[in-house]
Amino acid sequence: MVAKLRVLAALCALVAAVVVVSQSHPGGPLQVRATDIPMTNVTTSIKYPVIETTDPDPFNPCRDIPLDAVAAMGLAFTPPQPEEALRCKYDAGNYQMAIEAFVWKTYEEALPTDAIELDIDGHRAAQWWVMKPTDWNNRWWITCAIGLKTSYGLIQQTMFFSPIYSNPPPDCMQTNLQRAHDLIPYYKFQGDSSE
Repeated sequence: MVAKLRVLAALCALVAAVVVVSQSHPGGPLQVRATDIPMTNVTTSIKYPVIETTDPDPFNPCRDIPLDAVAAMGLAFTPPQPEEALRCKYDAGNYQMAIEAFVWKTYEEALPTDAIELDIDGHRAAQWWVMKPTDWNNRWWITCAIGLKTSYGLIQQTMFFSPIYSNPPPDCMQTNLQRAHDLIPYYKFQGDSSE
């Protein structure tokens, strides 16, 4: 009985689709034509402003930061893991870090309203809480971030840890700032510009 109802439902859906298509094109069969006319007034989902670069991969932390340097900083408890886009995850044992290069948004666009701007070894930067330590989220994750301005967009360095499992729990803002000082020599701040 159930199988017959499923077949009947599928048949009804097919008939409904045929009726909708035939009513939307009453003048005959649908024709698709190729043309050399340039497309104008096309809307896209591209985020603006687009930063013009010739290199879509100006800095990749997993590739560009040497493993021995990462190990010397204590960030190689487990090997660095490449993640989506230009993001790399590092493990220090009691906390983790993610370093990511953004080429599709600017430094200014990335900053939340409560970010505090500062200078890190001569580079324009900002520091902010992503998930602040409170009574509620202390059971989950504490996360803070640093954004560094680049010619191609932004390098974002995020530190996160669980206050339950991290022993000892680090000072998120201070430790992340120290890691930024340690990592600055390996960061690439200039990309190849198409201009």
